[in-house]
Amino acid sequence: MARLSLSLLEPFRATLDGKPVAGFESNNVRALLAYLAIESDHPHTREALAGLLWPDQSDQVARSNLRQALANLRQAIGDEAAHPPFLHITRESIQFNVEAEHWLDVTVFTALLATSEKHLHRRAETCKHCAQWLKQAVELYRGNFLEYFFVRDSAAFEEWALVKREGLRRLALNALYHLADFHERRGAYEQAHRYAARQLELDPWREEAHQQAMRALASSGQRTAALAQYETCRRVLDEELGAEPTDETQALYEQIKNVGTLELSNISTFQLSNLPIQTTSFIGRETELIEIAELLASPSCQLVTLTGPGGIGKTRLALQAAVEQIGSFADGVYFIPLAALNSVEFLAPAIAEAMNFTFSSQGDPKEQLANHLRHKEILLVLDNFEHLLPTSPFFSSFNDAGDGSEGIRLLVNILIQAPGVVLLVTSRERLNLQAEWVFDLQGLSFPKGEKTEEIEQYSAVQLFVERARQVQRQFALTGREANGVVRICQLVEGMPLAVEIAAAAVHTRSCTAIASEIERGVQALATTLRDVSEQHRSMWAVFEHSWRLLSQEEQQVFCQLSVFRGGFQGEAAASVAAATLPVLPALVDKSLLRLDPTGRYDMHKLIRQHAGE
Repeated sequence: MARLSLSLLEPFRATLDGKPVAGFESNNVRALLAYLAIESDHPHTREALAGLLWPDQSDQVARSNLRQALANLRQAIGDEAAHPPFLHITRESIQFNVEAEHWLDVTVFTALLATSEKHLHRRAETCKHCAQWLKQAVELYRGNFLEYFFVRDSAAFEEWALVKREGLRRLALNALYHLADFHERRGAYEQAHRYAARQLELDPWREEAHQQAMRALASSGQRTAALAQYETCRRVLDEELGAEPTDETQALYEQIKNVGTLELSNISTFQLSNLPIQTTSFIGRETELIEIAELLASPSCQLVTLTGPGGIGKTRLALQAAVEQIGSFADGVYFIPLAALNSVEFLAPAIAEAMNFTFSSQGDPKEQLANHLRHKEILLVLDNFEHLLPTSPFFSSFNDAGDGSEGIRLLVNILIQAPGVVLLVTSRERLNLQAEWVFDLQGLSFPKGEKTEEIEQYSAVQLFVERARQVQRQFALTGREANGVVRICQLVEGMPLAVEIAAAAVHTRSCTAIASEIERGVQALATTLRDVSEQHRSMWAVFEHSWRLLSQEEQQVFCQLSVFRGGFQGEAAASVAAATLPVLPALVDKSLLRLDPTGRYDMHKLIRQHAGE
C-alpha cells in the first residue's frame, strides 16, 4: 500500500513511500495537492478549483489547465496504483480521500492540540499529558504554513494560504507559550527559555514571550542576559510598532534589575517537595506510571490507592509517580511514611510534619490540618496505610473509637474539606471508600516459557541483572546463568523485592542454586543489607506482616488454601478449607488472594509457600 506524506508546516515537501515526489510540473500542481489535502472534508467542483488556481484565465483555459495539472498530480503521486486511491474524482468534482494511506503534518498538528484542549485535567498549565501533546505538536511546526511557496497570478490561493498560515501560527504560538509556562513552573528554566525563544522567532514583538524569556534567564542566574532581553523587547516594539513595553514588562525589568538573583525565585512558582532521594534506579512500570499520572491529573479522581502484596513495589512506584508530579501541584508534593506509626493518633501529626505545618495549642489537630489544606493544591503520598485501617485487629486494645476508624475519618474529612488535595495511598488492603480509585499492582514482566532468547526485554530480568552487577561486576546473562535468572523470575512472578534479594546473592552462589533454594522455601529470600528496613530484609518478614493483620478465621483459611495448586473455585475452597463467603473477598482485598475474570482464585507462588509453611 502506497503511503503519501505531506509536510506543509515548512517549505512544501511530499514523499511517496519515503522517497521525495519529483514529478510535479509546476507550483500549481503542488498547490492543487496542498489545497485538496487541507480542505478534504468536502468535494470541490472543478470550476471552483480552476478559478482558485487560474483566476485570470478564461473558463475554458482554466478548466484545461486543471485537467493537465490533475493528470500530472495523479501520475506524480501514483494515484492509479494506490489502493484506495488518494483522490476521489468525478466529472464534476475532486476530493482528497482521507481513507487513503497518507500522513499530513497539519492534520496531526491540529489533532494533538485538540487532544490537549479536550483533555480533562485539574489545571491545563500543570498537566503533563497536555505538555507532551503540545511538545509533539510544536515539533511538527518546523516553519509557517507553505512558507516561501507562491503560485503566480493567483491572489485567491495566496489569500487562502495566508489565512491558514496565520491561524496555524497563532495555534503554534499559544502552544509554545503554554510549554514555556509549564517548564517555568517546574523550575526547568532552560526548556522554558527555549520555548520562549521559539515564540520570538515566529513573532519578535510578542511581549509575553519576552517576559517568559526574562524570567527564565533571571531564575537560572543569568541576570545580565535577562536585562538584555528587556532591551531587545523595547527596541523591537519601538522599531516595529512605535510602542513602549507594558507596565508589567517594565515592572519585571525593575525587579530583575534591583534584586539579587537568589531572590528571584518568587517570580516563578516554586514547587515544594520532601520526596526522599532514591539510591537505586527505577526499572520498568512505564505503563503503570502513565495510568497513575492520568488518574492523578483527572479532576474526577481525588484518591488513588496502590494495592498489592508486600514486596510488589508499591512504595517505589508511588515515589516515582510522585517525582513526575512535582510542578503539577501548586502547593507541592509530600511523602508521608506510615509504617512506623503504632496509632492512628499520630497520622495527622505525621502529615503536618511532612509539610512543615505546626499545630497551635488550641483546637483539634485533625481540624487544624483540614483547615490548613482547605485551599491547597497538593499531592500527599501516604505510604503503608494497611495497619491503620479499621478492620485491623491492631486497634482492638488502644483505639478510642474502638473500631480503628479515626484514620479513615481523617482522610474522608480532608477529601471533603480540601477539594484541591489529592491522596496517593499505598496499602496491602484497599481502603473501601467511595472516592477511592483502586490500582492493583502486579509483578514486573518476566519470561513465561523456558527460552532465554531476548529475555532482557523483560523488566524483571533487567532489574535482576542491574542489581546483580552491583555485587558482581562481571555478571552476565550467559548459559546456565540465563536459565537460572529466568527460573528465579518465574518463581517470584516478577515481584521486585524478591528479585532484588535473589540478585544480591549472586556473589556467593550461582543463579541455578538460588532458584533451587527458592523452590524449597520462601525463607531462602533474605538479605543482610544494613540499609534495608527490618520488615523488608526477608520475604518471610514481609508476608508475616500481612499475616499478623488477619483475623483468626482468615489466618486459618489462608493456611489451608495453600493445598491448592493452579488455582481453585470458591466451592472448592468452602469444601476443603471451610472458607466462608466473606473470608475469600477479604483475602482478595488484602492482596493475599487473586481473583481472575472467570471467578477463579489463586495465590502468588511465594505467598502460597508462606501459607503452606
